Amino acid sequence: MPALTSGPRTAELRRTSRGVVLHLGTIDANTPYLERPVAELLTCSSGRPWQPNVMQTEGWWISRRPGEHRAGCRTGPVAVEIRLSFDAVDRLDLELRWRNTGQRRLGDLAVGLLLDLGRVTDSQLTVPGLIYNDNPSADPARAVPRIGPEPGGGFVAEEDRLPIPGVNLEWRTGRERRWLSVFSRPEPRRSGDGLVRYGSLGIIRQEGPVIAALSGVLMFDGKQDVRYVSKAETESTEDGYLTLRPGEEYVQRLVVDWGPQEHRGHAFRELVRTGRSLFTGPGAHPLDLDEVVTRKTIALDNRWYRDGTVAGYTKFSDVVGNGPAKVRHFMYGWTGQALKLAWCDARLGFETGDRTRIDRCRAAVEFYLAGSSTRTPGLRHNAYQVGSRRWTSFRSGGRAMVSSRAYGETIADLAEIITLFRAEGEPVPPSWPDALAGALKFLRGALLPDGTFPIGWRLDGKPAASTLSAAGIPCVLAALKASVVLGDDWLLSEATTWLTRYHGQHARTFDRPFARSTLDAACEDKEAGMYYFLAAYELFRLTGDDLYARWAEVAADWLLTWVYVWSPELDLDSPLRAAGFNAIGWPAVSVQNHHLDTFFPTYELLEFGLTTNRPDLATAARTTMGAMSQGISAGPGDWGFQIPGEQGEAFFQTHWQRRGHSNTWNPSWVIAVPLANALRIRSLEPHD
Repeated sequence: MPALTSGPRTAELRRTSRGVVLHLGTIDANTPYLERPVAELLTCSSGRPWQPNVMQTEGWWISRRPGEHRAGCRTGPVAVEIRLSFDAVDRLDLELRWRNTGQRRLGDLAVGLLLDLGRVTDSQLTVPGLIYNDNPSADPARAVPRIGPEPGGGFVAEEDRLPIPGVNLEWRTGRERRWLSVFSRPEPRRSGDGLVRYGSLGIIRQEGPVIAALSGVLMFDGKQDVRYVSKAETESTEDGYLTLRPGEEYVQRLVVDWGPQEHRGHAFRELVRTGRSLFTGPGAHPLDLDEVVTRKTIALDNRWYRDGTVAGYTKFSDVVGNGPAKVRHFMYGWTGQALKLAWCDARLGFETGDRTRIDRCRAAVEFYLAGSSTRTPGLRHNAYQVGSRRWTSFRSGGRAMVSSRAYGETIADLAEIITLFRAEGEPVPPSWPDALAGALKFLRGALLPDGTFPIGWRLDGKPAASTLSAAGIPCVLAALKASVVLGDDWLLSEATTWLTRYHGQHARTFDRPFARSTLDAACEDKEAGMYYFLAAYELFRLTGDDLYARWAEVAADWLLTWVYVWSPELDLDSPLRAAGFNAIGWPAVSVQNHHLDTFFPTYELLEFGLTTNRPDLATAARTTMGAMSQGISAGPGDWGFQIPGEQGEAFFQTHWQRRGHSNTWNPSWVIAVPLANALRIRSLEPHD
């Protein structure tokens, strides 16, 4: 009976002198992608803590029929059957059926697949939302998911932590680069008390990296039965073990995908491609764009504050019931987005003919430009404290620091406001483009020796740190937008050079993926990749050069590794389940923060997909926009808020903090980013 074939791929279970062997390859490959005795790829551990050891097997049988290969064996009272078959689109379905053949209940079991490719060279690993090339930028002093370079390391997490429930390994064989992915089709296990549990996925380091698809047991930093529960925090857990009654069966449904790799470090794109074809469930769409705009506008109006010349949008609401009381302040960029709120206000004003909104935007910009300067020309503070009437910035190492991310965002928003005013024929004070020019003059002289921007600057303009990071990419975006406002072709050329440096540092091979764009996480994060995508797309828009479209396309796929393609079932009594929450389309945050939030370049992803004829990207953007209209308050008491349009910063779909809950932490970016996206998408795709 011949091997199973589909397209160029071959798969086979065959009996050899080494026992029953699993062979995966391609018709034209000189060496197989995988050839291992099946016994070496299975694990069945009994007792605590579980052990990632290969099974001691007996009683092997094999069956090879057209379209399907099967084999089975046992270890004590546990029997396992392996089934292989290709689906209609060239993916290998691998099913494992574990059954208790004895007369007694078996507890404390850990079973599954340990896919060991042996000693691979020049390898990269992606576990979506959790591990990116082993998170090289993560702070080594913090508890952050890692595999580690030495045997005995590893990280195995619940399937519901993975936006795409799969693991991708890329490596080199001779001159050829290859990739292999293992996906799970998650099946919830429901207990009598309403709790829901899933299997687990991750990597264990032995001679080389071993892809682990297990029945639910966990590992953190090589230690079994440890769960990551909050930012840099872990706890011991007894969760994840399997119990089988006599005759009971546990089934793992996996998909294996593999092939040659052209661009080093880009195999995560195959993970996205296959993941989005495997999981095709619709996301939620509880609110249309008009309703999102209506509700978010009410929340925007609640954040407006004016007292004489002091004018702006507060980071938090002071309405009772919107969470704990916070010191009233404006924050520019990052978690405040004050000038993005001003842009939204003006955009609404121009759309509706409401002069008050345009004037509020104008007043907010004037206040910021009039008072935010530091003693370094062109460098401005990140915040204004309303109560004490002081301009302040972030702090790092006990000293004030202007965040490059926050400053870049703010300068980009200022450029957007000027562009909007000019497009609407609204007068723009000369001081506004002058401020842009001053900021760019500072940025031109504020680079690190490697030609990138630091994570921030001291008030004297010196870098706060020389840490290698993608944190300063918003400054590149600001320069690109400012080049149009200022009509400065030389600035466009400079910004292109800056982005090219970031491309070489992060995106060419992804040896060091986008990282450290947040001040509170210090690790690989979605937001760092967001700004690279935005800058690459902006450069493509301005130049029409397909090179930058390709950069943006790769970055878009990297961002989509953070976006849920499936919706984990939640515990029976959880608020999110009661609300019908659907995780499809929601992005996670960072390898350190495993919750969901609404921070995503939804409009730009949609426009890019439409412009470059990438319908998959446009579809992803639409799904995300619809999904993130969940959790927006309709009024008093809804989602824990008193003001319509408020929305929690975090939704917890896993045991990272409170599974099945959302919070009421509502910094104003949760208004600014979704509202700006909704306004732009509404104009891009007119609707009835």
